[in-house]
Amino acid sequence: MLALSEFILSKDLQYSIKPYQSDLKKDWDMVLDNSINGTFLHRREFIEYHGDRFEDASLVIYHEDIPVAIFPAEKEGNSIFSHRGLTYAGWILIDGLSLKDIQEVIENTQAFYQHLGIERLEVRMVPDFFAKESQKDLKIALQNAGGESVFTAVHHCTSLPFGVKDRGKKWGRKKAIANGLEIRASSDLKSFWEEILVPNLEKRHGVKPTHSLQEIKYLKSIFPDQILFYAVFSSEKMLGGAVVFSTDTTAHLQYTAALPLGKKQRCLDYLVSHLIEEEFSDKSFFNMGVSHVPETGKINQGLVNWKESFGGNPVAANTFQVIIDRNNVNDL
Repeated sequence: MLALSEFILSKDLQYSIKPYQSDLKKDWDMVLDNSINGTFLHRREFIEYHGDRFEDASLVIYHEDIPVAIFPAEKEGNSIFSHRGLTYAGWILIDGLSLKDIQEVIENTQAFYQHLGIERLEVRMVPDFFAKESQKDLKIALQNAGGESVFTAVHHCTSLPFGVKDRGKKWGRKKAIANGLEIRASSDLKSFWEEILVPNLEKRHGVKPTHSLQEIKYLKSIFPDQILFYAVFSSEKMLGGAVVFSTDTTAHLQYTAALPLGKKQRCLDYLVSHLIEEEFSDKSFFNMGVSHVPETGKINQGLVNWKESFGGNPVAANTFQVIIDRNNVNDL
């Protein structure tokens, strides 16, 4: 738990910061509901599902007692991260803030953490395709505050609406349909996790899914309209599936996998084409995520080619580092 219960920096006393506690949830939600760049991943219910893994260091920033920004964050040593458990976060801002306002928010955040002896911030920015309004001023303000990009994640994202044009994918879809395969919204995450997803990831990459079966079932129970599961069946046999995180602007392909028989019958060509062309055609984007190997940062070219065959184009998302000068701590 952060030590300061409230922090007032600005000389005109317009800005104040409070470390997040449960009695501030209403203010937290108010910012999210009116934000330019917040998604359901920034809900406290999502942040706290794995709260035992992180030391929470989140903030609510106020202007004249009105919450104008939140900063989902966790602490390790003398560093603050926003946020390693959420994929992306940073400053979540209400609509209508000027560049000057955003600079004040960032400067106040830096000053707050300074007083706690923090030496650096690491900020995983919200990718632009998740934002409802431009984040240009946020990026300018962050760079003005000394933020330097230390890592760039490249997502492959399809602008919607889109008709899949790749000849191989179109042929695969026709083959799947000719084989009598059917796509259904499903609640059977257990079969997908235990029989398809986990074995695939272990065999191909030697890793486990980010979420355990218990975690994804819990999250889906909390966010039934945002976490969606679609499966491909041959009669009643599940051949493959996809878990999609749905936000205001974007359908994000969180997990996808198929049995060997499903791959042979091209079930994923059918499924992903259906999600892009029909299920989520009302969204602005269909994001297929990053294509680098986490341990090495090397690009998986085969995965890139697969995403590009569904219309995916590279979109950069930066992680910024801000070094805090401990010799320049403002007096309370």
